[in-house]
Amino acid sequence: MTKLPYARATYAVLISMFIFACSSNIMFACLRQASQTFQVSFEDMTPIISVQFSGFFLTCLLGGIASDRFGKKRVMLLGCFLTMLGALGWTMASGLRAAYVGAFILGMGGGILETIGAAILTDLHPERSKFFMNLSQAAYCLGAIGSPALMAVLLPLGLSWRWFFFGNAVIAVILGVMYMGVTLAKSSEGSRQRGNLRSVMRVLPTIIIPCICIFCYVFSEMATAGFLGERLAQLNAPESMTIFALSLFWSAMILGRIACAFLPQNQAYEHIIGALLLLAGLACVAQSMVQTWQASIALFTLTGLAFAGTWPMIVSMASYRNLEDSGVAAGITISIGSLGCIANPIVIAPIFKAGRHDQAFMLLGGILLFGAAMMLLSLVARLHKTRTQTQPS
Repeated sequence: MTKLPYARATYAVLISMFIFACSSNIMFACLRQASQTFQVSFEDMTPIISVQFSGFFLTCLLGGIASDRFGKKRVMLLGCFLTMLGALGWTMASGLRAAYVGAFILGMGGGILETIGAAILTDLHPERSKFFMNLSQAAYCLGAIGSPALMAVLLPLGLSWRWFFFGNAVIAVILGVMYMGVTLAKSSEGSRQRGNLRSVMRVLPTIIIPCICIFCYVFSEMATAGFLGERLAQLNAPESMTIFALSLFWSAMILGRIACAFLPQNQAYEHIIGALLLLAGLACVAQSMVQTWQASIALFTLTGLAFAGTWPMIVSMASYRNLEDSGVAAGITISIGSLGCIANPIVIAPIFKAGRHDQAFMLLGGILLFGAAMMLLSLVARLHKTRTQTQPS
């Protein structure tokens, strides 16, 4: 931010994260009203979330690779266009089929905004990537909280859910215009020697563990946010407290991400990520043991705090250690993480439906503890490699 030509690009990325969060959470919040508009059951609408994240996965993977070859600005402009197109598709959708198409396109736009935005921040600020990656995810949390809160106020007043998607489309256009005038780092310009199969194969060995860990994290985070209310209801919490608990969960995450932004850049990634995954895993295991909703809310807040820096730190780790192929590294890592969004309801929903809430949180805790073990393995391997390189031949 101290370099003026890069300031506008940094602000643009922060807005990108905010818009992506808005577009995703607007869809979550409007499903029930949209099902009434389209005259279908709510159950017929819920698979649309998986459709959206399928589009997200596709452009995370391909967009990251393409950005290293054709330049990150071009790919980001495509992301703005797809976000606008998907939001307009929902604005004008007349039926379920059109809504599904719009959701897929909106997910494609979000995949680019999230992935290429993370890679651009690493290119712009390689020596402060931890700070800016955590800051960008704090912007994401603001969008995740703010858009549903605004809908909660305006929808009961009679405003149609379509207007929120139209507003999302307008902001995407403004963001695209903003990107046209930004100055990016030289490493963001793209090269024919990058963004190909050789660069993918070069990056893969360095991001295997980050990919495993980000899947463990996303799977558990989305499951926690999605089934938090159900768990509290099972413990006889008042309905108002189930809503308040979700706000506490996201608020703790914002505070944690701001705190993680000020971690020293030279601090080994594995130390922080492993500790956060360990704390979150223990909180989920403890969640399966508590018997009161008050204790459950306290643990959910602690879990949100532990989740705070995990995603941005893992993405920063993958990108920072592959600066020449930051788009490929970020794209593959985030795309693998997005599979957790698709997989968690398939695995966790049947466990909750069977009434085995305790087992569900034991499973989530075990997955997070496995991620922590993978980070420990990465640290041991890295220390061994450093020791080998420093030994005299």
